[in-house]
Amino acid sequence: MPKVKIELLKEGMVVAADVKNMDNMLLMPAGAALSAKHISILQAWGVGEIDVEAADNIAAAADPIAQLPPEVASRLAAEIKSLFWKLDEADPVQMEIFKLILHRRARKQLDA
Repeated sequence: MPKVKIELLKEGMVVAADVKNMDNMLLMPAGAALSAKHISILQAWGVGEIDVEAADNIAAAADPIAQLPPEVASRLAAEIKSLFWKLDEADPVQMEIFKLILHRRARKQLDA
């Protein structure tokens, strides 16, 4: 049961585990098929990602880094790390910024 980021969700995907807000209120029950309205509601509640059934191929297709040869992906990662003064890999904010930059550069590499 892989986690899929909200921006990658598609209508018809099936929720694998209950989705609750910070107050433990149920937003989406497990087994529910997602509609556009459901996705909008999850975004409005600030949900970042959810567990969905059989989404391995969706996540892999949406990940541009997985589509690059390993040597190109590691070269891009090294280039991006050099842009940071001191990348703290334990800091979730810095790592999210790093991943966003890496994904953007990987997409550019694939489009070229």
